[in-house]
Amino acid sequence: MTYHILDAASLRDWLAQQPDLSERLGGEAAEWSIREVSDGNLNTVFLLHGAVGALCCKQALPHVRVAPDWPMPLERALYESRYMQTVAPAVPGLMPEFLAYDADLFLIVMECLTAHEVLRSALIADRALPGFSAVIGTYIARTVQATGWVNQPFETGARLLEQFSGNTALTRITVDLILTDPYRVCDRNPEPEAGLREDVKALQNDQNLHQAVGRLQERFLTARQALLHGDLHTGSIMLDGSDVRVIDGEFATTGPVGFDCGLYLGNLALHLCAVPHKAAFLRDEMLAFWQSFSTELRSSLSKEGGDQWALSGPAARQDLIETFLHDILRDTAGFCGLEMIRRTVGFAQVADYGVCSTEKDRLLARQKALQIGRTLVVQGASLRSFADILSLMGL
Repeated sequence: MTYHILDAASLRDWLAQQPDLSERLGGEAAEWSIREVSDGNLNTVFLLHGAVGALCCKQALPHVRVAPDWPMPLERALYESRYMQTVAPAVPGLMPEFLAYDADLFLIVMECLTAHEVLRSALIADRALPGFSAVIGTYIARTVQATGWVNQPFETGARLLEQFSGNTALTRITVDLILTDPYRVCDRNPEPEAGLREDVKALQNDQNLHQAVGRLQERFLTARQALLHGDLHTGSIMLDGSDVRVIDGEFATTGPVGFDCGLYLGNLALHLCAVPHKAAFLRDEMLAFWQSFSTELRSSLSKEGGDQWALSGPAARQDLIETFLHDILRDTAGFCGLEMIRRTVGFAQVADYGVCSTEKDRLLARQKALQIGRTLVVQGASLRSFADILSLMGL
């Protein structure tokens, strides 16, 4: 079958020819309920319900949904399917169950999370129950344990490099949209509101900031520490009460562990800027994230594993673990700052600012995000503890 963009009718026909998937839905194909729920930039997503079960089908589009003249490689669906299959054994119950991948249609079929809500929406509506960040910390730590060079044989890292090195188009998006575009005049950057223009101009002329951004560019492109989700923000996480799932791993690549940590915390910090009255709640979530991440990672790294620390004894290994965690902390601070800046003045901004009740409040929230973001990027390399990150956020 050659690639074509599926609609409800053609998806129904395709699924009817897949016995294992049809059995999960149950009943007659004509009776299946099919609803398109696409709300991202790169894919179409359908939810299907049958007599006995449900499925989620996600197909890659050949272009950006909001910019049809911006082509996108269909192969990104392959990398998302590889990411799901690679990470799933290490994080049982923390992502949708992977069910099938069709290489001709660039289509992923997975568990349907009908009862779940996107974390960003839940935060905006004050429906997110405390504790979700601890789950994300555990998720990242277990991913590092399963895919990291530091505690896996080098053959594991080499295999992952081979499997994900071709995901260059989406990695290019990261290099451009997060690491470059906000700091230069660029057509992809939305026109800033009048009150923010001087702030944007200052970012684009700040040589100290650009030097610090350059260090983070180098880290992202050269520090192949583990397999990254690559786009771990509050729109890539769903929850139903205490059931937390990570979705949308199409940006998967190998890179510095602090990148995923920083993007996640950066989105919580953006929400903080928009809703400062929730500071205590968000501080607790950030602390829970780092505590669960660092505790889980310390535990896994204390055991003998990869070739990287093969010559270290128990005492030396503990020193290496703390040094490794400190390096992750510094990267986390820097990438957190980059994410705050990007989501405020770059392409694909966040809906959290819509919570602000007036235009003045929204402007102040954006300016605060830029100030915190810049500080984290410039000072991140000198931070000593997670408390330092919270302090720079005013927490």
